[in-house]
Order: sequence, then structure tokens, then C-alpha cells
Amino acid sequence: MLERYLFKSGSFLACLAAVLSQHIVDNGLIFSGEQWAMAVDLMQIGVSGLRTSQKQLDVASHNITNVNTPGYSRQVVEQKTDDAQWNGNNYYGTGAYIDNVSRAYDQFAARELTLSTTQLEEANVKQQHLAMLDDFTSKSAVNSVNSMNDFYHSVRSLADNPSDLGSRQTVLEHANQAAVNLNNADETLTNIRTDVNQQLSVSLERVNALGQELAAVNTSLQQQSSSDGSNDLFDQQRTLINELAKYTQVTVLADKGSLANTVIIGSGDTLVSGVTASQLKLIDGDPDIANKQIALINGNNSKPIKSDTIGGSLGAMLTVRDDVIDKSLDQLGQMAIGFASQMNDLQQQGVDLNGQQGQALFNDINSTEAMSQRALKPFGSASDISVKIDDINQLKIGDYQLVSEAAEGIDKKIAIRHMVIDQQGNKTQLEANDEGKFVAKVDGLEIIVNEQPSLIAGETETTIIQPLRRGAADISLALTDPRGLAGHRQLTAIAAESNTGSATITKATAVPDNVAGRYQLQLNAAGDQITVTDLKNNAEVELVDNSYSADKSATIAFKTGATSSIPVMTLSAGAKANDSFEIELGTQNSQGGNGNFLAMQQVQHQKTMADGKSSVIDVFESLATDVGMLKKNADKLSEVNQLDFDSASERVSNLSGVNLDEEAANLMKFQQSYMASSRIMSVAKETFDTLMRAV
Repeated sequence: MLERYLFKSGSFLACLAAVLSQHIVDNGLIFSGEQWAMAVDLMQIGVSGLRTSQKQLDVASHNITNVNTPGYSRQVVEQKTDDAQWNGNNYYGTGAYIDNVSRAYDQFAARELTLSTTQLEEANVKQQHLAMLDDFTSKSAVNSVNSMNDFYHSVRSLADNPSDLGSRQTVLEHANQAAVNLNNADETLTNIRTDVNQQLSVSLERVNALGQELAAVNTSLQQQSSSDGSNDLFDQQRTLINELAKYTQVTVLADKGSLANTVIIGSGDTLVSGVTASQLKLIDGDPDIANKQIALINGNNSKPIKSDTIGGSLGAMLTVRDDVIDKSLDQLGQMAIGFASQMNDLQQQGVDLNGQQGQALFNDINSTEAMSQRALKPFGSASDISVKIDDINQLKIGDYQLVSEAAEGIDKKIAIRHMVIDQQGNKTQLEANDEGKFVAKVDGLEIIVNEQPSLIAGETETTIIQPLRRGAADISLALTDPRGLAGHRQLTAIAAESNTGSATITKATAVPDNVAGRYQLQLNAAGDQITVTDLKNNAEVELVDNSYSADKSATIAFKTGATSSIPVMTLSAGAKANDSFEIELGTQNSQGGNGNFLAMQQVQHQKTMADGKSSVIDVFESLATDVGMLKKNADKLSEVNQLDFDSASERVSNLSGVNLDEEAANLMKFQQSYMASSRIMSVAKETFDTLMRAV
């Protein structure tokens, strides 16, 4: 009977029982097995009670000391009854033991908290940047509009006294200030864009550090034989994941046969796999090096990550940079190009105080350098591409792609095809002209491939076309002589109210005085022929060429002899059938004329942009409205995501958080249990003492 007790009692109790048994035998004493069993069982049960109560006290104390530790999950002791032993005709309990110490943790609640963390951080970062941009449009950028309005007002004053040199100088000063303010607004936006790139770089450093720390935690977890004893490591891992979730969308996958987890960011890029962590890096865009991209670096391989799927603060910054800041730069550029182009056109149609043809007020929007800078070619490309702005009314916000693709023909020669792709994915193929250059007209742009890239069969090359991006940065005053302001308008064209087209009429260079008069220009019912009538004698004017096409401009030249003619005006593209214009053509030299100044001030409110929907000032109003609406939506989204985050945090806290009142009660309960178990040990000792005295 004693062997069962000897086996269950531990070394001390086993030895003690063996000694007593031998002593009883040697001295001929007789005690029942139940008496010895009672003493041994009491000792065993008391020891198990002490051990379990001590572990309970340890865990409760651990919970209390970590009540303020971020990410800590309350630990719970799983206590079980020890196996009962058969004695006589019954089973008798032998005490208790600690089976496991687990975390109060729910993976679904934790996953919800991680997701809400990503969404909240993305919304907050977007809100912060949009607030800064909203402040920019309401303070810095509005100076550009104010200075343009000041320019229009000064032109209005000059129209009252067009020969006054002081008023002319004031107009030039306001024109220069408008250009400078547009330059400053562009510089401010560009600096904001640079700051976003720097913030991205700093954020990536922390993401890389988190990846290394998660890999180190995985290393420690792999050294564990089981999940027992890894609770604090699991908490550390979850804390790191929740911090990582602020920067990007995070998915955690459990590895089979291992306690280490695989951490995936964005839409499927692995940041941590086992004990290895990859690195994220900000790389130059191609071909736009200023368009920094996030890439996953794994060894010698570099894989760009899609910005629209990464989420978190990284996704917010990329979205603000690419969708808001770049669009704002384009809108500023559109405003600057529209303003400069219209003022230059009017200047060049008028006559200055010296009786000369007016010169451009601002720098040429289609200078060789400006046309070249609108095409961002890949590094090392041999191509030569120009982008000319033909019609400011058709200009659209955003980038275009010029894709050049080489293929081998039947004759084994390499032929390169060029395709322009707009923001909606529409494709326009470039066609070769008489000079051997490839040309396409898209949205008011004329894209010209002057020199093709060097490609072999199967190769492609993509050039980014940014027609508006540098518009506000490049505008500058070109005219410095106040006498050069062309107030006299030699040609005035008034479109009939019934016109359905959008065409305009401009004067040819150096029109002689002998053609001065009033004329009517009329398109026929088919819209392909032009008729010009001299309203003085109601006679039709003989033209060199009266044909017209709605997709390109036409130069109207009066025929003066069998082989001679005079270019008088140009009808732009966009005229429709039956459109008509009343034209007044004045003399070349006219001191004190103000017709051109009156036309300049009218540009302030004319809907000459965005397909006839906006004036130059309206472009800014659209920018301010767009940013303001985005800011308002970001505010609301941030509030909603804050509620979701608070709700998810509360669920996790209710489950995993430490309740000090509860833990204090546990301390008292297990302290009493410990004391009671100690009393059991005392009873067992007294039993042994009684037996020993009997011996």
C-alpha cells in the first residue's frame, strides 16, 4: 500500500515514509496503512496548494505591475485538479496543479484594432496635410489672384488715359507682381511636396526598425518549445504590429509549426518572414525623378509598392502628394499659362505708343525650352520631344503618357509606333508629317517627336507629359518699356450670339492700313468654307483660300492681285457651321487707342478656359473649392474613424485590460488560499509528529 504514496509524495516524503516503514518493521510496531497514507496525502495536498497559490499570486502581481504597460494582455492562470487516487473502495483527491498561464486575448478583436489603427492614422495624416493646403489656398495662393485683379484694375484705369506713362508703368508693376506671386505660390507648393517626401523617408526608417524588431521577436519565439511562457513576447509582437499599422496596412499570417508570424504590408508585400526582415526605401521615380516611390528591398532586388494600396500614414502622404499637391500645381500652372497666353495674344494684336506691333507682355509659353521641359524622358533616352500649347481652352489637368514601341517589320527594319494615353486611358496615335516628325493633337496640345528613341524590336519607352506643371514657376514679365503696352487694337472681332462654336479671331502680323474697315466673316451650312463680306459696300472679299476645318486654324488672306495677297487674320479651330463674326479692322498707327486695353480687362471674367466653363480667376476658385471640400471630408472621416478606433480599443481593453480591483481581490483570495495550504502542511506535520512520538 505504501508504494503508491511513496511515488506520489516527492523525494522528501518518500524518504520519510521509507524510514518510518523500516523503523516500524524493525521495532515490531503496528500502524495501519491508512494512518501513514493520511499523513503523506496531507503533506502532498498541502504542497500542491502552496505551489498553485504561489503561482496565482505571481500572475496577479505580474498583472498589477503591468497595468500601465502599452499592449499588455492580462494573464490568466488555468488551474486544474490533480488525478485522484484509488484507496479502498473510493477515489480520493490529491490536490491541484497549474496547467497553463494564458493571455486574455481575442484575435478578431485584435485584428479589428489593427485595422482601425491604420484607418485612423491614414485619416488623421490626410487631414493634417489638407489643413495645411487649405491654409495655403486661403492665404498664399490668394495673393496671386489679388495681384491679377489689381492688374486688371490698373488696365481699366489706363484705358481712360492710354497715353499716360505713369499709368502704363503701374500696369507693368502689377503684371510683374502677378507673375512673382504665381512663382511664390508654386515654390510654396513645391516645398510642401518636398516636405512630404522627407516625411515619407523618416517614416520608412521607423517601418524598417519595426521590421527588425518583429524579426527579433520571431527569433525569440522560435526558441520556445511551445506557447507556454511566451505571453509577454506575444504582447510585444502585437504592440509592434499595432505601431506598424499606423504607417501601413498590416496582415499577420501564422506560420505552421512555428510561433513566428509572417507580416505582410499593403496588398501583399512581405516585410517580415520568419527571422528575416526586408527593407523599404524611397527611390526616384522613372522618368519623373521628383515623383519618389516606395520600394521593397530584398537583397539586390527592388520592387515598387503601389501607393493606392499601402494605406496608413504612408498611403495618406502619397495620396495627398500625387492627387492633391500635384493637381494644385497643375491648376496654378493652368492659371498662369492662361493668363500669360491671353495677355500675350492681345499685346501682339495691338499697336504700342511707338506705332509698332505689340510685343509679348510675359515670356513665351511655347518657347523651345518650355516645350521641351513638358516632356519627362527616361534617363539616357535619345529622343527629342516637344509639347506645344495650341488652345488654352482645351487644356486638362493631369499627366499624359507617350509610349514609344519598336517592332520589326516585314522588311526586317525597325519601326517605332508612338501612342499618347490621356488620364482616362484614351489612346491617340502620332502620325508622321511632311518633315518626318511624329505629331498628335490632344486636348489643346501638339505633341511632336522631333527625334525618335533608340529602341530594338520589342522594347518600349514611356515619356511622361506634364503640360501644366511648370506653368506658374516659369511665368515672368518680358516687357519692361511702358511705351510698349499695345493699347490700340487694330482688329476687333465680335462673335454672333447664335454661334455654337468656340473659335476666336486674331490679327495677322503687320496688317497694312489700306485694308482697314468693317467686315463680316461667315461659315457656310457645311462648316467647311469661309465667306468675308466688306460691310462698307456689301461686297464679298476675294480670298486666297476659303476652305476651313474645325480641327485646325485657318489663315485668311485677302487677294490683291493675280499673284499677291495680304494675310489679315486667323480663325482658330473650333468654329461650327453658320458661325459668324463682325470684324472691325483699324489702322496700324494710332496714338491713344484703348481698344486693346478694354479687351484685356474683359479677360478677367471671360470663360476662355476649361471648355468655356471657367475664366482664369475661376481656375483658382476651383482649386480653393476642391481643397476645401477635401479638407471638410477629411475632417468628417477622421471623426468617424476615431469612433471606430475607440470602439475597437474598448473591446480589446475590456477583454485584455487589467482591472486593479479584480487583481487586488485575487491577491487577497490567493493569499488566504496560501495560508490555508500552509495550515494543511501544519496538520500533516502534527500527524507525523504524533506517529513519531508513538514510535
